[in-house]
Amino acid sequence: MKILAIIINLFLPGIGTLFTKKWVQAILQILLVALAFTLNATGIGAFLGIPIFVVAWIWALITGITYQPT
Repeated sequence: MKILAIIINLFLPGIGTLFTKKWVQAILQILLVALAFTLNATGIGAFLGIPIFVVAWIWALITGITYQPT
């Protein structure tokens, strides 16, 4: 399950976190990625959108890596 969460978070940040059952973190990560894509679509918002996406992506990877199944 941990490997699956990491692999999914590599391509779809936040979705892999759903597999770890960390619902609040997953929703926040998905919202941050959606915000980043929205800002990137506006052009000038890419100045903020790219860093927001990178932060959400790294956060999702760390969540998957540190997941400890119970």
